[in-house]
Amino acid sequence: MNPFFSIIIPLYNCESTLQQALNSITSQGFKNYELILVDGGSNDNTQFIISNFKKAGNHHIQFISEPDRGIYDAMNKGIDMATGQCLYFMGGDDILNSPAILDQIYNAIQNEPVDLIYGNVTGTVSNTKYADDNINKVLSRGIHHQGIFYKREVFNDTGKYNLKFRVAADYHLTLKVFCNPAFKTKYIDLDIARFGEAGLSSSVYDYRFYSYHYKFLSINKALNKIEDRTTLLQQSIYCSLWLVKEKQSMTFAWANILYYITGTNGLGISFRLKTFLRMVYWSLKPKP
Repeated sequence: MNPFFSIIIPLYNCESTLQQALNSITSQGFKNYELILVDGGSNDNTQFIISNFKKAGNHHIQFISEPDRGIYDAMNKGIDMATGQCLYFMGGDDILNSPAILDQIYNAIQNEPVDLIYGNVTGTVSNTKYADDNINKVLSRGIHHQGIFYKREVFNDTGKYNLKFRVAADYHLTLKVFCNPAFKTKYIDLDIARFGEAGLSSSVYDYRFYSYHYKFLSINKALNKIEDRTTLLQQSIYCSLWLVKEKQSMTFAWANILYYITGTNGLGISFRLKTFLRMVYWSLKPKP
């Protein structure tokens, strides 16, 4: 019989935090899960920890170690390997908040079948709690994958993580679910995980994705669910300009900016013209 949960953990040099992450899983009262560990070729003691963990037995584990193209490539490999009904992604520096989490999620799904169910997460260093308890928060600011459980069939429609988005591919995929009326989503006021704040997403901003953020929501007719559309639009315009200034994803940035300055979105004619000229200027100006 296939497991109910597939817990997918992308890894790279996680020796200082991995054991704690694994302990938070094995302490769960709900045992019908598999662990999928996808290592990017760690050169510390990560693989040694996994080897000892596997020797302890009593766990359904799949493990691979090979070079990859980053965290989302590893997560995509995990999706291909997963056999469970419900997929959950965590990092090697994340921990489940209590031994009852899987039980609580399982019971919530049994009571009300959903395609995506999510709760709260807290940063381990800042102790900041994120409760994306309404659609405005989900669509406008991002949502942490450590708080989300996906029905595996979701990926048949959304596809896997887009590797062109360096640190926001998980948010992009989640938005595909929330913007598709065919999917049923549910928020539960449950503290699911504490997430590590030393990863790439804490130090790198995904200008490519956020240059596209407003356009994505507009195309998917979700802007009416956003409270502050003006700020979101300004953010996407700024990110498009930044990409061109830095000579990154220039064709993509231009496609986005042309959408914004020719669309019906409240921008004044003067602002549209100035934005276009700034794009031309930064396109032609060599990067220092």
